[in-house]
Amino acid sequence: MRSGSVELRRHSGAWLLVLHGEHDLSTAPALRLELERAFAAGSAVIVDLSKVEFIDSTTLANIWHGQAEARQHSEHGFAVVAPPGTIGRRLIELVTLDEVVPVYATSDEAIAAAQAQQENSIPD
Repeated sequence: MRSGSVELRRHSGAWLLVLHGEHDLSTAPALRLELERAFAAGSAVIVDLSKVEFIDSTTLANIWHGQAEARQHSEHGFAVVAPPGTIGRRLIELVTLDEVVPVYATSDEAIAAAQAQQENSIPD
């Protein structure tokens, strides 16, 4: 199996973690580290699965962790990009993670939703 990579970049005021290739137990620590780095910045965080070729339960666990982090700290917003018909979307729907984590077809939709979530949860 070819190991995947995680690209962390700023996009429209949010942190976008784009996963490339195949993700399993061997890449889970790198994804967790990048999630923690993005959340430390206090911003909306988006995990983009549109370029993955394979993901396993460790990737899903990291996504669950991201959602839990966003719920615990109002300064964060969180969403996932998984276009319909992709491997990431099929697996997320199979395990019904989409009932807990917001999933969008494009990064622009996910960023807008995560930023709105972030803004709505900050007290006036």
